[in-house]
Amino acid sequence: MRCLYCFQRAGIFKSTCAICAHVISVVDRAGAEVGLVGLVDIFAAEGLSREQVDRVLDAEIGENPTLRDRMTAQMANLLMRNLGMPGRQSPEDVRRVRLNMAAGTGEGTAGPDEKPPGSE
Repeated sequence: MRCLYCFQRAGIFKSTCAICAHVISVVDRAGAEVGLVGLVDIFAAEGLSREQVDRVLDAEIGENPTLRDRMTAQMANLLMRNLGMPGRQSPEDVRRVRLNMAAGTGEGTAGPDEKPPGSE
């Protein structure tokens, strides 16, 4: 069977290879609690390269949000709660914003030669 994240051989009954499974376990252990800088340090200490980590964090499996979308939602919610606001950002919301920004559509997005709304 092939890995869902990197498409390398994962094993007969496994859907994730050892390296991608390791990245996922680090994300699950640390999550939004350590922040991005701390997470980068953990990945480096675990001997994982940026390419390996990015491949897993940005993998789009079906119509599901990526792991990076999930982490972004967790960090946004944690920040909002610490500021006294309700954190209601879902991974699906992050995915929708990311896709709209990539396509250059959606409210509040400006092209490279445009001024953002209200900046005049």
